[in-house]
Amino acid sequence: MKRREDLVRLIRRSQTFISIMLFLGVFLFSWDVTGFELTEIQLSKWGETGSVVERVWNGVVCLLSISIFLNTYFYIKHNKRIKYKNISYVMFTFVSFCLFVVGFFNVNYHFLHNLGAYLYFFTFPLIVFVFAHIHRTTLQYVDWAHHIALAICMMVFPLIFLSFFNGMAISETIHIIFVVLWNLKIAFKKIL
Repeated sequence: MKRREDLVRLIRRSQTFISIMLFLGVFLFSWDVTGFELTEIQLSKWGETGSVVERVWNGVVCLLSISIFLNTYFYIKHNKRIKYKNISYVMFTFVSFCLFVVGFFNVNYHFLHNLGAYLYFFTFPLIVFVFAHIHRTTLQYVDWAHHIALAICMMVFPLIFLSFFNGMAISETIHIIFVVLWNLKIAFKKIL
C-alpha cells in the first residue's frame, strides 16, 4: 500500500511539474511567435491566431485544467485533515471545468469562452479561500495561512494591475503565477 501511495505521489508531482513547465514554455513561445504586446491583449488572443499557436495554446490550457483537477483530487483524497471532501471535490472540479472550457472554446465562441474565463478567474481564488475557511479547524495553521494568503493574492494583485494596462494579459499572468504557486504547494506538500 505504501508503494502505491508513493507511486501516486510521484505521478501527481510529475504531472503537475510537467504541465506547469509545458504551460510556461508555450506561454513564452506564444508571446515570441505572435509578437503581441502583453499590455494590450488578453491571453486568449493567442487562442484565435489561426495558426499552430492557436492549437498549442488552447491544448496546453486544457492540459493545465486537467492537471489542476488531478492535483486537487489526489491532494483532497489523501489528506486526512480535509474533513469536507465531497464539497472540496465539487468546488475544484467546477473551477477545473471552467478552465477547460476556456481552452476548448477559443475566443471565437464568445459566450462560452468569456463565461468560462470569468468564472475561472473569479471563482478560483474564492474556492481556495472557501476551501481554507471550511477546513480552518483541521488544516495545520501554516497550510491554512498559505491557502488564505495565496487566495487573496490571486485576486487582489491581478485586479490592481488591471487598471494599469489596456489588456488583461498582465493581470491574467499574475493570476496564473499564484495558481502555479498554489498547485506546487499542494503537489509537494507532505500529506499527514
